[in-house]
Amino acid sequence: MDADIDPPELDVPEGWRLVSEEVTTPFDARLVTARAHTRLYEDVHLRERLREVTGTETTWRFVFASRLRISPKSPGSPALTRLVSDRASGTFLTVLESRGFSEIARADTHRFAVGDVDVDATRYRAEVAVGGENLPVEAYFAAWPAGAEYLLGGGAYPLSLPGNETFDPEQGREELFEMLRSME
Repeated sequence: MDADIDPPELDVPEGWRLVSEEVTTPFDARLVTARAHTRLYEDVHLRERLREVTGTETTWRFVFASRLRISPKSPGSPALTRLVSDRASGTFLTVLESRGFSEIARADTHRFAVGDVDVDATRYRAEVAVGGENLPVEAYFAAWPAGAEYLLGGGAYPLSLPGNETFDPEQGREELFEMLRSME
């Protein structure tokens, strides 16, 4: 991995695993460059259950954590935070589409505490087609300043599963926010 930007750290529950890690340059202009170190985790147990029921290799329960550094260093401002959040949320929507999410719609915004900072998390509702059935899913995205860098995080979870499979969406939401709160 590229040593110029540390990976984001977060507490991941048992049964989750790191499935992807990359350092990218999401923005590079003559005067400003943004570098990101991103980690993607999935709920392995749910992936296995869904594979048995649906034959699919994709799970709709994942979380990502990203550390973004802007060069030259710039003091965080509400305008810069909005710019970072807007650009990154567009990328998040592309990730959702690549995972089979459709009918993605912004639902609302929730505030949650990360240490002593209140962070806005945007909630999205979407669907995933499985065996001719459209299953509802929910996703969240948030971005916030962390010193001279930004932390970006989000994830998704199903609101229901195919067949007789069960999943508690309230627990899924709480686990997602626990992971986001633990980011550093």
